[in-house]
Amino acid sequence: MAEKYQWYNGIRFTRDDETGYYLNSTIHKRMHVYVWECIHGNIPKGYEVHHKDLDRSNNTIENLQLLTSHEHKLIHAEMLTDEQREWRRNNLAINARPKASEWHKSEEGRAWHKEHMKNCQESLHRRIEKPCINCGKVFLGEIKSKYCCNNCKSAYRRKQSVDLIEATCVVCGKSFMTSKYVMAQCCSRSCGAKLGHMK
Repeated sequence: MAEKYQWYNGIRFTRDDETGYYLNSTIHKRMHVYVWECIHGNIPKGYEVHHKDLDRSNNTIENLQLLTSHEHKLIHAEMLTDEQREWRRNNLAINARPKASEWHKSEEGRAWHKEHMKNCQESLHRRIEKPCINCGKVFLGEIKSKYCCNNCKSAYRRKQSVDLIEATCVVCGKSFMTSKYVMAQCCSRSCGAKLGHMK
């Protein structure tokens, strides 16, 4: 059985019997997090410290690894038993989803959504200087803008063959590429001239 206490830098950490993590209530940190921060500094937002061997009593720096929250959740999700997965599914359906739905419909939830939408719109429509991905000219545009003008947008799409589709010439039967917005009937000018005479 794992020891009740572990020490690091003169600080005592006590094992939580429910989770298996070692905690210190004075500094309000789990031991593996504290060890990592002592060696590598503050943990970036969106990252978590993982025990490589999955043993929460092994808090040596060699056993610790920094992962994104998503990567960390995937590792632990793979370890769940079928019973644990079923419990989580039922808990989500019975408890979490109804409460979330109730909150979103409440006055507080509606106010939050309204404020969130306002903040998102202000961020998306904020105008900044950025280079056009086609001509390189610096222009003033919204965060999602990529081109300085519609001409550059069309030119870039032509260069990248974004709008090209395969078609069959109605005169000679040869396959050729054409814009899906133009839908040319012929593969060449000569075939186009022949088509004109045929009409």
